[in-house]
Amino acid sequence: MQIQWIVFGIVLVMSAIAAISIAAYIVIKYKVHGHIIMTLMLMSLAVWSFSYAMITFANSLEDKIFWLRIENIGIQLQPALWFIYTLIYVQQRKSFLRWQLLFLFISPLVSLVMIFSDQWLHLYYSSIQPISEFGGPLVIGRGPWYWVSLAQGYILSALATLFLLWRFIEFRNTFRRQLGLLIGAALIPWALNILYQLLGNLFPSYKLPIDLTPISFTISSGLIGVNILKNRLMDLEPIARDIVMEHIPELVFVVDAHDRLLDVNTVAEKWLGMPKHEIIGQDPVHIFKQWPQLINRFLLTEETREEVQIPGDPPRTLDVVITPLYDGLSQNLNGRVIVAHDVTERKKLEDDLTKANEELERNIKEVNSLKEKLEELALRDPLTGVFNRRFLAAALDKEIPKAEREKSSISIVMIDVDYFKKFNDTYGHKCGDIVLKGLADFLVKNSRQGDIVCRYGGEEFVILMPNATQQDAYERADRWRHEYGAAIFNYDGQDMQANFSAGVASYPLHGSIGDAILHAADEALYLSKANGRNRVTLYNESKNLEI
Repeated sequence: MQIQWIVFGIVLVMSAIAAISIAAYIVIKYKVHGHIIMTLMLMSLAVWSFSYAMITFANSLEDKIFWLRIENIGIQLQPALWFIYTLIYVQQRKSFLRWQLLFLFISPLVSLVMIFSDQWLHLYYSSIQPISEFGGPLVIGRGPWYWVSLAQGYILSALATLFLLWRFIEFRNTFRRQLGLLIGAALIPWALNILYQLLGNLFPSYKLPIDLTPISFTISSGLIGVNILKNRLMDLEPIARDIVMEHIPELVFVVDAHDRLLDVNTVAEKWLGMPKHEIIGQDPVHIFKQWPQLINRFLLTEETREEVQIPGDPPRTLDVVITPLYDGLSQNLNGRVIVAHDVTERKKLEDDLTKANEELERNIKEVNSLKEKLEELALRDPLTGVFNRRFLAAALDKEIPKAEREKSSISIVMIDVDYFKKFNDTYGHKCGDIVLKGLADFLVKNSRQGDIVCRYGGEEFVILMPNATQQDAYERADRWRHEYGAAIFNYDGQDMQANFSAGVASYPLHGSIGDAILHAADEALYLSKANGRNRVTLYNESKNLEI
């Protein structure tokens, strides 16, 4: 065998080893959302690269064709896996139903059936021959289905890159570094593959005899490894921080599990007198050296809320809330959010009030009453007046332990207005608001005294039913569906009707925590909508897993 093919094969094997090593590291160290897809994607790269090496080393055409078939397992699966991981990373996974993502694997499976079949192999590869009689890879002719498979792979890679570029423009700092390396890891193999696939057809004199794409996997695996080890790719998923943090009037700091500063908002920048790029990634001991009282709190405490006085002229008092961030799968500590609100003026007022007479004590009661009203408003949806998602989470945390003690059931009904977009698009958002308010009023009026009606988001509502079995909840939800669908409301002189779809799940039948029950109800709701809408579906684990 010629020396260049030996070197070429060794580089391919090294590329496979690099991908497998990073995949093994992820499996051992991380149990976060998306780690399985990332591991499978890296393994597909390893199969692709290693099989190409074995094609290069093999002597007989029969052995080369065997490894060509194995190589295609990685080639066919890689684009779909990379696209799904990108959706998870940029938080667009819920834009696609599970069955819709399964369609991504139809073309790869058809391709593999052809490739592994002697009868249909010519539809994918019109010809297969060694590049030379002294070893090396194969020279293949492209059959009609080859171009179909290639087109899907390129489309998925292009969409994934566009998603990453979109988030690259939106995010900053740590997440932008993550995104830059991910984009590089995707573009390098893609560019080389385009050269291999298309250059020979467009410019025959520059035709590449071998596919250099697997060689580039070493670089891609290295970029992903740097992202994991240096930029904490698997430690903390990106959040839409520009949408949330910059609109919070309090000081906000985010630290990771190793007490490194991951993010701060503009208010914190002003207080610290430092730009963001000098803060991110630094040790809090250095950044908060002028505030030792604050350091003592959040370095030694995972979760707390207390007032801290910091030095200055004059001294300031901060109301500090420290909230831990746990991974949803393994419940490992991912980091903490520190929110500090300047309450100096409030403290001064409280000190004055303690020295005042009965008239000032009445003012204290008024302040407390206003605070309670504000807290109540914070727990309700401003449009419909029902409770919001935050209150639902707190209610679940309270009701589930109670149900466990009393050996009772809790049911959840998740409701979504059918074709809600039609109301907004046809009659305007005011009409859509009336539909939402009307449904909220209907649910409150027809619920039991102990039930909790919440607006879950958009046109979705959740009804929490303590001491209700799944069957009880289903019957009530179906009765609501009939009654609500029959009701007529008037908008702008027109009589209108609306319908909804619903999903029902229960504790402890479908989960022991609130998120699990909500997820089950959501799965049942999606099944209702997939089966034609205007129906109520009981969650059934086996049926829902098929969707």
